[in-house]
Amino acid sequence: MSGDDLNNPRAYPEELEEQIEHRGRQLLLRPIRAQDTERHRLFLARVSPRDLYTRFFAGVHEVPEPEVEHFTHIDYDREMAFVAVAADGAEQGEILGVARACMLPGERAAEFAVLVRSDLKRQGLGALLMRKLIRYCRARGIAELRGNVLMENAAMLALAHSLGFRMRTIELNVGEIALELRTDPAAA
Repeated sequence: MSGDDLNNPRAYPEELEEQIEHRGRQLLLRPIRAQDTERHRLFLARVSPRDLYTRFFAGVHEVPEPEVEHFTHIDYDREMAFVAVAADGAEQGEILGVARACMLPGERAAEFAVLVRSDLKRQGLGALLMRKLIRYCRARGIAELRGNVLMENAAMLALAHSLGFRMRTIELNVGEIALELRTDPAAA
């Protein structure tokens, strides 16, 4: 990537927006935008301290403001974060969940993370976001998606297993999981 590319990051990829119906609810799955900072802050406020712990591996009661900014101001060439936004009802416009991938320098791999609002867990939203993220990574030619999961996070381990991720290593109480991506859509 040239110096000019660093100064001119890719524009918001509107073509990746997708309106869907999920469990009787209209959702918009789309890339996160810089304008989502306040929405993302409100989303994180509705995630329990326990769920923040399983995502960040540390006791966090509130995500610091610089981190919220970092999560919403992304370089689409190096990372992607898809949010599920309520498209109807009382929660219209609210972020319900997020799945992100950060490309690893010098590799054809990306590290992922997923987080769903605590009151919406176990409703398939994490799987929905992860499938969109996997499709995106595959289309970008990424060969492997990997992440770290606390071994006590049974729900995430089950989701990862259902999506085809395999356990690579376990160190202390953290497992590294990975999914090899085929770039041939017929092989998916």
